Amino acid sequence: MRVRLILIGLLAGLTGCSGGPKFVPVSGTVTLDGKPLANALVAFNPAAPAGKIEAAGPGSMAVTDDQGHYVLKVIGTDSRTAGAVVGEHRVRISTADISPESGDVAVRPKERVPAKYNTHTTLTFPVPPGGTDAANFDLDSR
Repeated sequence: MRVRLILIGLLAGLTGCSGGPKFVPVSGTVTLDGKPLANALVAFNPAAPAGKIEAAGPGSMAVTDDQGHYVLKVIGTDSRTAGAVVGEHRVRISTADISPESGDVAVRPKERVPAKYNTHTTLTFPVPPGGTDAANFDLDSR
Protein backbone atom coordinates (compact mmCIF):
# COMPACT_ATOMS: atom_id res chain seq x y z
CA MET A 1 0.00 0.00 0.00
CA ARG A 2 2.81 2.40 0.93
CA VAL A 3 4.69 1.73 -2.33
CA ARG A 4 1.50 2.27 -4.32
CA LEU A 5 0.95 5.68 -2.66
CA ILE A 6 4.54 6.71 -3.41
CA LEU A 7 4.16 5.67 -7.07
CA ILE A 8 0.88 7.55 -7.40
CA GLY A 9 2.52 10.65 -5.89
CA LEU A 10 5.48 10.43 -8.27
CA LEU A 11 3.24 10.00 -11.30
CA ALA A 12 1.05 12.92 -10.27
CA GLY A 13 4.14 15.08 -9.89
CA LEU A 14 5.46 14.10 -13.31
CA THR A 15 2.20 14.76 -15.11
CA GLY A 16 2.08 18.26 -13.61
CA CYS A 17 5.50 19.24 -15.02
CA SER A 18 5.42 21.10 -18.30
CA GLY A 19 9.16 21.20 -19.01
CA GLY A 20 8.97 24.38 -21.12
CA PRO A 21 8.09 28.03 -20.76
CA LYS A 22 4.48 29.03 -20.20
CA PHE A 23 2.95 31.10 -23.02
CA VAL A 24 0.02 33.40 -22.30
CA PRO A 25 -2.02 35.59 -24.68
CA VAL A 26 -0.68 39.13 -25.13
CA SER A 27 -2.18 41.88 -27.25
CA GLY A 28 -2.44 45.63 -27.20
CA THR A 29 -2.33 48.85 -29.19
CA VAL A 30 0.54 51.09 -30.30
CA THR A 31 0.07 54.80 -30.91
CA LEU A 32 2.55 57.42 -32.08
CA ASP A 33 1.76 61.00 -31.05
CA GLY A 34 -1.75 59.88 -30.10
CA LYS A 35 -2.54 58.24 -33.47
CA PRO A 36 -2.65 54.47 -34.19
CA LEU A 37 0.68 53.23 -35.54
CA ALA A 38 -0.07 50.89 -38.47
CA ASN A 39 2.37 48.35 -39.95
CA ALA A 40 4.80 48.44 -37.06
CA LEU A 41 6.78 45.45 -35.86
CA VAL A 42 6.29 44.84 -32.13
CA ALA A 43 8.89 42.47 -30.66
CA PHE A 44 8.96 41.15 -27.08
CA ASN A 45 12.19 39.55 -25.84
CA PRO A 46 12.05 37.88 -22.42
CA ALA A 47 14.67 38.93 -19.91
CA ALA A 48 17.01 36.34 -18.43
CA PRO A 49 16.01 35.33 -14.89
CA ALA A 50 18.23 36.64 -12.09
CA GLY A 51 21.55 34.80 -12.05
CA LYS A 52 21.00 33.28 -15.51
CA ILE A 53 22.52 34.13 -18.88
CA GLU A 54 19.87 32.67 -21.17
CA ALA A 55 16.45 34.25 -21.72
CA ALA A 56 13.41 32.71 -20.08
CA GLY A 57 12.18 31.47 -23.46
CA PRO A 58 11.66 32.48 -27.08
CA GLY A 59 10.66 35.98 -28.09
CA SER A 60 7.35 36.98 -29.61
CA MET A 61 6.36 39.38 -32.34
CA ALA A 62 3.46 40.87 -34.28
CA VAL A 63 2.67 43.52 -36.87
CA THR A 64 0.13 46.21 -35.98
CA ASP A 65 -3.04 46.61 -38.03
CA ASP A 66 -4.52 49.92 -39.28
CA GLN A 67 -5.75 50.69 -35.77
CA GLY A 68 -2.36 50.00 -34.18
CA HIS A 69 -3.64 46.76 -32.63
CA TYR A 70 -1.45 43.65 -32.42
CA VAL A 71 -1.59 40.07 -31.12
CA LEU A 72 1.77 38.46 -30.30
CA LYS A 73 2.88 35.12 -31.77
CA VAL A 74 5.81 33.12 -30.40
CA ILE A 75 8.91 33.17 -32.64
CA GLY A 76 10.25 29.79 -33.73
CA THR A 77 7.05 27.85 -33.14
CA ASP A 78 4.42 26.75 -35.63
CA SER A 79 3.38 30.43 -35.99
CA ARG A 80 -0.03 29.58 -34.56
CA THR A 81 1.23 29.71 -30.97
CA ALA A 82 -0.15 32.97 -29.66
CA GLY A 83 1.30 34.93 -26.80
CA ALA A 84 4.53 35.45 -24.94
CA VAL A 85 6.50 33.95 -22.08
CA VAL A 86 5.38 35.06 -18.61
CA GLY A 87 7.76 37.59 -17.04
CA GLU A 88 9.69 40.77 -17.84
CA HIS A 89 10.31 41.62 -21.51
CA ARG A 90 12.34 44.16 -23.41
CA VAL A 91 10.12 45.62 -26.15
CA ARG A 92 11.17 46.97 -29.54
CA ILE A 93 8.79 48.77 -31.92
CA SER A 94 9.88 49.62 -35.46
CA THR A 95 8.45 50.58 -38.83
CA ALA A 96 11.74 50.12 -40.73
CA ASP A 97 11.72 46.33 -40.56
CA ILE A 98 8.31 45.72 -42.14
CA SER A 99 6.99 45.73 -45.67
CA PRO A 100 3.52 47.28 -45.29
CA GLU A 101 2.19 45.34 -48.28
CA SER A 102 3.11 41.85 -47.12
CA GLY A 103 4.14 42.11 -43.47
CA ASP A 104 7.45 40.47 -44.41
CA VAL A 105 10.62 41.52 -42.67
CA ALA A 106 12.50 42.54 -45.81
CA VAL A 107 11.77 45.98 -47.21
CA ARG A 108 13.23 48.85 -45.19
CA PRO A 109 11.00 51.93 -45.40
CA LYS A 110 11.97 55.08 -43.50
CA GLU A 111 11.79 54.58 -39.73
CA ARG A 112 8.98 56.61 -38.18
CA VAL A 113 9.64 55.49 -34.61
CA PRO A 114 12.46 57.09 -32.56
CA ALA A 115 15.47 54.91 -31.67
CA LYS A 116 14.53 55.01 -27.98
CA TYR A 117 11.74 52.56 -28.89
CA ASN A 118 13.70 50.23 -31.20
CA THR A 119 17.50 50.17 -31.74
CA HIS A 120 18.09 51.83 -28.33
CA THR A 121 14.85 50.74 -26.70
CA THR A 122 13.94 51.77 -23.19
CA LEU A 123 10.60 49.95 -23.33
CA THR A 124 9.85 47.03 -21.01
CA PHE A 125 6.68 45.13 -20.24
CA PRO A 126 5.89 42.59 -17.48
CA VAL A 127 3.77 39.81 -19.01
CA PRO A 128 1.46 38.62 -16.20
CA PRO A 129 0.71 34.90 -15.55
CA GLY A 130 -2.83 35.27 -16.93
CA GLY A 131 -1.81 37.19 -20.06
CA THR A 132 -3.15 40.60 -21.04
CA ASP A 133 -5.00 42.49 -23.74
CA ALA A 134 -3.65 45.81 -22.44
CA ALA A 135 0.01 45.74 -23.54
CA ASN A 136 -0.41 49.27 -24.88
CA PHE A 137 2.39 51.60 -25.89
CA ASP A 138 1.83 55.34 -26.36
CA LEU A 139 4.95 56.53 -28.20
CA ASP A 140 6.15 60.09 -28.70
CA SER A 141 8.00 61.04 -31.91
CA ARG A 142 10.24 63.54 -30.07
